[in-house]
This record gives sequence, C-alpha cells and structure tokens, in this order.
Amino acid sequence: MTRSVPAATTDVRLERPPGDGLVPLEVYARHIRRLIVRLAATPSGCHLGGSLSLTEILVALLGRVMKINPSEPRWEGRDHLILSKGHAAAGLYAALAAFGFFDPEELVRRYNAEGSPFTGHVNAKVPGVDFSTGSLGHGLGLGTGLALGYRLKGLSNRVFVICGDGEMGEGSNWEALQIASHQRLSNLTIIIDRNGGQNDGPTESILSQAALTDRLLMFGFEALEVDGHDLGALCQALEAPAAGNGPRAIVARTQKGAGVPMFKGKGPHYAVFSPEQLRRALVSMGETP
Repeated sequence: MTRSVPAATTDVRLERPPGDGLVPLEVYARHIRRLIVRLAATPSGCHLGGSLSLTEILVALLGRVMKINPSEPRWEGRDHLILSKGHAAAGLYAALAAFGFFDPEELVRRYNAEGSPFTGHVNAKVPGVDFSTGSLGHGLGLGTGLALGYRLKGLSNRVFVICGDGEMGEGSNWEALQIASHQRLSNLTIIIDRNGGQNDGPTESILSQAALTDRLLMFGFEALEVDGHDLGALCQALEAPAAGNGPRAIVARTQKGAGVPMFKGKGPHYAVFSPEQLRRALVSMGETP
C-alpha cells in the first residue's frame, strides 16, 4: 500500500522507508510534531514538551528498528514499545497514527474525549499500545518481565522501553535495572529521554541524574549517550550489534518542546492552546496553519 504526504493536512501516514536514507524519517518527525501541536489545541490540551522531546526516538524505533505490523497490531512476531513516561501519550499516539495504526484525524477528534481510548496517559486500548502507563517507574519493570518471558520461550522478540530522566528517581526503575542486568536480557533496550525537565522544574534541581550513563554502566548495561534529535545517531545506536550479551541503555539528550522554534527548547510541560497559539506554533515550524 502506498501512502503520500500531503502538504498541509494531518494525514501523515507514510510508507515505512527502506534502506538507510534519513530524509524520509525526518519527514515523519516533522509531521508527527505538527500532529502533537494540534493535540495541544484540543479542549483538554496535552503534555506537550515531553511529547515533542521524544519524537525522533519514536521515529527511529517505529520507522527503522522495530518489527511491527500496523495492519495487525497484535502480531505475535512484533517487537514491543513501552512508553514508561506515559504522560507523553500525545507523542506516542501521533507516531502510531503516522505509521498507519489508525487515522490521525480520528485521534484529533477524539483525543482525551469522554469514552475515547485516546486518553491523556497511554492506554492499551489504542492499537499499537501493549501496556497502559502513566504511573511513573512502572514501565521498565513491565519491559524487563516481558523480555525475560520471551527469552524463556526461546523467542526473538525485542522489547524497547522509553523512560523520562525525571522518572529515573523512582526506586522501582533501579530494581528493574538490577534484574535485567542479572538476567542478561540482551533483548531489552532502554532509552532515557534526557530532556532535563519534569513537572515541578529542572530535573537536576529536584533529584540530580548526573553521570547517568556511568551509573547504567556500573549496573551492567551496555550504555551510551547520543543526541536524541539526531536520527542518524539514534538509528546507529539502536541497530548496532550488541558488544556483549546483556541489556542495552541509550541516554538520549533532548530538549522539551524541540521542533517548535517559538519555544526555544523550553517547551511547557503541559499546554492547552488557543487557536491563536496554535497558529503561532505552526507558523514558527514553517507549517501552514
């Protein structure tokens, strides 16, 4: 099935790009951000800053790295993506819509509406979502158990968990890290969205996550740090053969509100846009309102 890219609508479903070219992936990122910004203009708004910061991470995973089948979301051979920072639901829903799991216009119409599966925190009733998340610190434990289950069954399915840097203050995450390392779960990859902010302010002033990569290495992970908005670096890090037989962690340096120039890298944690704010955001992105 061939899909086209309209110039100024939210129908951003595109064909998964083959080969190593990064330009198509950049097109995905741009259209996904446009859709996220539109979700901020729905009646309840959305968690905007953290949804925009993880856009390239989602594009690299869904567009290049993971085995997925949008026409059959529960396909048994699929890889799994768990968004532990589940308040960034708008970002995940927009990415799933872009990759053909459902109609993006349906998402805009029904986002966070009464009775809708598109709730403000990630909901497993949405096609492409395996676990409901939002209570921070839970996703990594789920991912660790899922990866262990696949290994015990002798299956090759991979598990990817996206955590927020503020979320790494949860002790449950460090328990899961110990188990994943002890069990040598080579089918588990953790990506930490290191955007430096959380609901109450800068992460470093609330509970410092300094030397996070070094701490992950000490826990027995194959850990590295990359620019979380560099699709080439992300794809290379996610696709590179593992150096050992244990789990992998990628610390992705990002900015809240990335891709919307009027925020200057300091996007709001939550936003409810007026029509004028939506227009200004789209114009700053070089988009047609």
